[in-house]
Amino acid sequence: MKTSILAALFFFILSGIVAQPKKYTSANIHAHNDYEHNVPFTDAYNLQLGSIEADVFLINDSLFVSHSLKTLKRDVLLDGAYLSKLNAAVLKNKGLAYTGKDRVLQLLIDLKTDSLHTLNAVVNNIKKYPALLNNPGIRFVITGNQVPAEAFDQYPAYILFDGNLDKPSHQQHLARIGLFSANFAKFSKWKGEGDLPAADLELIRAAIGKAHSLNKQIRFWGVPDTPHTWRIMMDLGVDYINTDKIAELAKFLQ
Repeated sequence: MKTSILAALFFFILSGIVAQPKKYTSANIHAHNDYEHNVPFTDAYNLQLGSIEADVFLINDSLFVSHSLKTLKRDVLLDGAYLSKLNAAVLKNKGLAYTGKDRVLQLLIDLKTDSLHTLNAVVNNIKKYPALLNNPGIRFVITGNQVPAEAFDQYPAYILFDGNLDKPSHQQHLARIGLFSANFAKFSKWKGEGDLPAADLELIRAAIGKAHSLNKQIRFWGVPDTPHTWRIMMDLGVDYINTDKIAELAKFLQ
């Protein structure tokens, strides 16, 4: 009897720390490849999205934002297209990314070139804006070509890292993990029509449960980008819904 009571109590406590959203809003939207929208950062920011992604290439000491070298544009830089705009918003909002005190804006920076040099360039760019440093309303999360987890603590506290649930080293450095991201294709080959196969659902639920048991949020990339899938992700308790259709998803959540 005592064992069953303790088990129930443990489950109740664990449920309390799970990061599953109670209500989905634009704060739960992740703007995948944001730089491909009409106006990088601005379109997503005006929708008050919770997470915005920028892929960066370090070329001649400049951080260009692009999906690939072939699509690179000279005037789209991390500084001008993202950091300066974010800084202007923070100054306008008296220190906040958004006007709501409980709102957090996550900038997911995907390093496409050498991890060490590119990350150093990112840090140096952010340092130019004191209002962005150690700001509780902003999270800078590094993904892509990451430095080893053992080196996470060598970087300023405002630099966090995108976690991989399959890497024990990431779980050993949880304080520096901003969220966990996972490739949907690893769990399922489902293309977005009909029901998710039961076996796939169990794998996805297990990944979500593992992230939440570590008191971290989770997103899946490579997920079919449709209203049907968005609803399934919400039912499963995924914290950030990955999308290229930011306006459509924002309207859907309303």
